[in-house]
Amino acid sequence: MTKVGLLVRCSTNQQSTTSQKEALLDYCKKQNYEVVEIYEDFGVRGKAKEKPARERLLEDIKRGKINKICVFSICRISRSVSDLVSFLDTIGKLNCSLFILTQNLDTESSFGKSIFYFCSIMADLENNLQSERIRAGIEARRKQGLQVGRKSSRTDGMTEAIKIMIEKGVGVRETMRKLQIGTKYYYEVAKSMNNESVLH
Repeated sequence: MTKVGLLVRCSTNQQSTTSQKEALLDYCKKQNYEVVEIYEDFGVRGKAKEKPARERLLEDIKRGKINKICVFSICRISRSVSDLVSFLDTIGKLNCSLFILTQNLDTESSFGKSIFYFCSIMADLENNLQSERIRAGIEARRKQGLQVGRKSSRTDGMTEAIKIMIEKGVGVRETMRKLQIGTKYYYEVAKSMNNESVLH
């Protein structure tokens, strides 16, 4: 019997891991896997060095409680390529495999493992490109003579930018720094997103 640990994560307290858990539980049910436990890092950024739930998962793997990890997407493990590679090497030495739902990757096969490394690099590249696009957008606003930062008015464009950052799992401080917005504005947008999700 395949004994699975579900690893889920969200970057802020305004986000939810519910959709990740539901999708993973549904997959495991179809595969007839035994879900031993759900390991949840709540309000933990992808690039954070310490991920308590993930560390607890590794300890349970060492104890032989789990022989497979299922995650929703590769960025739920980490947003650092070196960390992703280190994580895969660690669980590999412990005879534990990894399945990534959205990429449909299973590291039990050599092909799946190779694709995992490739996706790790692509995920890091996308994260860097996202940062560059945001900086380019801010610079374009400056050149147009538009206000940018804490003194700027609250526009629909800026609100959408905040929403995109939240959906991408970017941390609170990083979002405020990149968009040069205040805490109050950020949390108002995050709250409105939660309200919208409840209504739908």
